[in-house]
Amino acid sequence: MIPGGYDIEKISFQLNQSGKSLTLNLSTDDLLDIKVKGTSETSYQLSVSGKFEGKFSYKDETGTNIGGILFFTRISSGNIQIRKADLAAEEVKITIKTIALILDHPLFIPVPIPIPLEITIEIIPNTPRPLIDFPLYDGKLGLISESNLSITITAGSIILRILHIIKRDFPSEISFDQQVALPILLYNATEEEVTVGDMTYTAYNIEYFLGLIGYIYYAPSAGNLVKAVAEIKTNDIMFELNGELKETTYT
Repeated sequence: MIPGGYDIEKISFQLNQSGKSLTLNLSTDDLLDIKVKGTSETSYQLSVSGKFEGKFSYKDETGTNIGGILFFTRISSGNIQIRKADLAAEEVKITIKTIALILDHPLFIPVPIPIPLEITIEIIPNTPRPLIDFPLYDGKLGLISESNLSITITAGSIILRILHIIKRDFPSEISFDQQVALPILLYNATEEEVTVGDMTYTAYNIEYFLGLIGYIYYAPSAGNLVKAVAEIKTNDIMFELNGELKETTYT
């Protein structure tokens, strides 16, 4: 696998659990940088860094809503472990620091409230599964079996806890700990050329027609996904990605 910098036009993420929901809509303010920081016999350890801008919203079990704009958003710690054999994610741990300008909130004062937030995201699949089952060839019809993810998300700060003391409708912390079922994926692989950034690759266009909407391009010469426009949606989770590789050490 060759590291690279990705230009992410859009990342949308929504998690639903027992009457509460969290939505993040982000785009990169700079390139999302992915580097291989270590390897084992079976896995790559990746570091992820980048800056974002975007919006968020949260609704709790009582129907209280808070939401607003995210400023100075960056990944302060990002680690992903993926399997060498098929690039299946085995573990994802990301910490995001941001300033949230809260526009929708339960306080009676109609003014925006700036709150520093630290968001931690941990994703561990019960059984790691790839988006692609290798080997690939032109015209391949592929199937990826269903699986489950354990997703833990927390977002908090001292100011959020103080606002909770002032107004109990304000959450003292935003937290999710949930098992999410992912459906079977069916796809068709077509070999074609694709240009991203300054590079043209012979790649496989992996077009999904069940379980996931959209497509990804995988270039064997780069050892990477080089472009993705895809969305997966279930009752528990929605994830949408639109981005492409802009920088790489591939020559």
